[in-house]
Amino acid sequence: GCYFARDALYSHNYALPDRNGIRRMFLARVLIGNTTQGNSTMRVAPPGYDTTGDGQSIFVTYHDSQAYAEYLISYR
Repeated sequence: GCYFARDALYSHNYALPDRNGIRRMFLARVLIGNTTQGNSTMRVAPPGYDTTGDGQSIFVTYHDSQAYAEYLISYR
């Protein structure tokens, strides 16, 4: 699945800089729907759920249509 974080600071730790020191991150609209606790072995959300995650700040989607990358942010 695709991981999304509510807080940009969390995602910043995964946005490695390129050789010019530029990091990139998407600001996305994500359809969360019904969510349940997830784990690293899941390949799809359980029946009756649309996403998995911690239920507060991290969400995992399993279908491309659940997210729209609205902005690509480049920063140092």
